[in-house]
Amino acid sequence: MKRGLRIAHLVVASLVLAGIVLQPFLIGLFLFGAVHTSDLHTTVGYGLFELGIPLLLISGPLARLPKNEMLLTLVLAVDILLQILLVNLRDTSSILAALHPLNAFALLLIAMTVVKRDRALLRQPETKTPGPCPSANVS
Repeated sequence: MKRGLRIAHLVVASLVLAGIVLQPFLIGLFLFGAVHTSDLHTTVGYGLFELGIPLLLISGPLARLPKNEMLLTLVLAVDILLQILLVNLRDTSSILAALHPLNAFALLLIAMTVVKRDRALLRQPETKTPGPCPSANVS
């Protein structure tokens, strides 16, 4: 069961990573005139926020990730939230909003690390927790 939930966390983390990788391409389509709005970029960004964060934060504890991996998942979720906050600062603090593209690099590195560690966890053999000895109840 734990292995299946860890696979689910890996799938969610991989989809989040794919969305992060896709974001620069989508904004590039708009900046270079292939599309007339930045709606694709915005939709994927908010999708990461509205779906990625909850799914990461639900699948992580269910998969019983080790403390370090769970902490890294939490850092990824908080950084996705920070990314949304940065872009929404464009009207009040353009200097801080300008950190939005730089934070994308941090998001990429964190997401890659989460996926890499998830894969490493899946490669480890499962340890069975010792249960009661069947002959212990014999009177």
